[in-house]
Amino acid sequence: MSSELKPALRNDDYAPLVPRPSDWKWAIWYYILVAFGCVVYLYFNLFASHGVPILQSGDQVYFWMGAQQLLNGQVIYRDFFQYTPPGTDLIFAAFFRFLGITIGATNIVVMVFGVIFGCVCFSISRKLMKPELAALTTGLFMVLIYGKVLTATNHWFAAIFVLLAVRVSMERANTERIAASGALLALAAFFNQAHGGAALIGFSAFLLCRNVRARQTAAETIKLVALLLMSFTLMLLLLNAYYIVTVGIERLWYCLVLYVFKYLTHYTPPALGLPTLALTTRAIPGLAPYLAVYILVPIVYGIALWQCWRSRKRDSFPWNQVALLALVGSSLLLEVAVSITWLRLFAVSLPAVVLAIWAIGALPALRRPMVVALWIALSVVAIRQIAVKRAFNSVQIELPGGRCTTTTEAYGKLHWLAEHTHRGDFLFQAGWPGVYIPLQLRNPIYMPTLARWDTLRSQDIASSIQQIQAKRVRYVLWKQTLDEGCEFSACQDQLSPFRAYLKSSYTLVQVFADGDTVWEKLDD
Repeated sequence: MSSELKPALRNDDYAPLVPRPSDWKWAIWYYILVAFGCVVYLYFNLFASHGVPILQSGDQVYFWMGAQQLLNGQVIYRDFFQYTPPGTDLIFAAFFRFLGITIGATNIVVMVFGVIFGCVCFSISRKLMKPELAALTTGLFMVLIYGKVLTATNHWFAAIFVLLAVRVSMERANTERIAASGALLALAAFFNQAHGGAALIGFSAFLLCRNVRARQTAAETIKLVALLLMSFTLMLLLLNAYYIVTVGIERLWYCLVLYVFKYLTHYTPPALGLPTLALTTRAIPGLAPYLAVYILVPIVYGIALWQCWRSRKRDSFPWNQVALLALVGSSLLLEVAVSITWLRLFAVSLPAVVLAIWAIGALPALRRPMVVALWIALSVVAIRQIAVKRAFNSVQIELPGGRCTTTTEAYGKLHWLAEHTHRGDFLFQAGWPGVYIPLQLRNPIYMPTLARWDTLRSQDIASSIQQIQAKRVRYVLWKQTLDEGCEFSACQDQLSPFRAYLKSSYTLVQVFADGDTVWEKLDD
């Protein structure tokens, strides 16, 4: 076969490197086994004995609260603030509607979408490797990436739809599939506008490179890119039509675009967004798994793109599959690098995991021993994760949001608050909205919290004080980290006006083990 590309080569009808099993029943069994493995692993990480849910945390608590507010009849952006699209709030609201606003429902969301992630990972991997390696890829992603986080935020929901868009066009990139991919990328933007936009750029770059490689005319290239953009735009307008009508396009634009560019893009997380406040020599061993992802993800994309360039004239090389994964993955990596945290990086790292295992599978001499070693290591890590999770969350408590297990430290705080509040009460938790769902309490202000990292304006503080006064909020839960570097009464920052109001109108009634405090309203 000539090394030059044949004029008859049709890049809209390329075959996958590894054919599907001839018997469709085998393909179904593979997916059943993958889904079952994901369910078992996630269940034991999310539920203790007798099906009691383990109380989770993480940034998903913001979306729990948003879903609760939606079910109370409030409208996002108008009645409560978010700078992310409404998709994640709506997902949690849908689960809460059918399962109740309970702690167990939040864990079921994490499990269901983890299983979906696993199946999508397996499906994408099957386009590049055999079922055994595809299953290993799925296991590595679930245990080392998703299992490290176990939190359903907008980043993960957006990543699912980006990967579905990639999967649709991996097998055949004709006009119908490109239009479908554009719609799926719009769905990704409905959960995270930055991820959706970055993936759209990566997908467009793939179409341009693909058509140049296939020697298509400029008109054909422009047509395909325009189709992708049009499908993306129309779907995005359709998804946001309700909010354009009820909230107004000006308010929507401010919350989702202007606020993000004005405040959030200038925020630089400390210590490269790693789960530590400072990068010290003593902290390095514990950070090794996170640093490995930080280092390997860009290296994998760089090698994959170099391989695509070097093998651009080889018909046997799976150019379309590798280039699509590498270009979309690189776009997502560059987007999160603007304000990188390990949580954001992990959420968009699946293309790199797939490409890394594909590269290992291309080395026959190393493949078998490395696969065996990885399966053994993966099993050990998974069992240890489950054991540590259950040991750490060993205290059971009955709350208005349902029975759950949690840490000893969290138990003391939740128990005290449960004894001093009632379902449906207003309570303001400054700094972190984690108690609203477990205790079935309500946030009294427009903003989700009043934290220094929320880039608050002076008018936000003033209006929050007015809303707390109007709703006669009895308790304020103050987070110690809001006073980092200074004493409560001596802090001079944007929260100073609220501290002054708290000191004049409330009295300190409880100090918890972690330093958080409860303030009770003084009698008028």
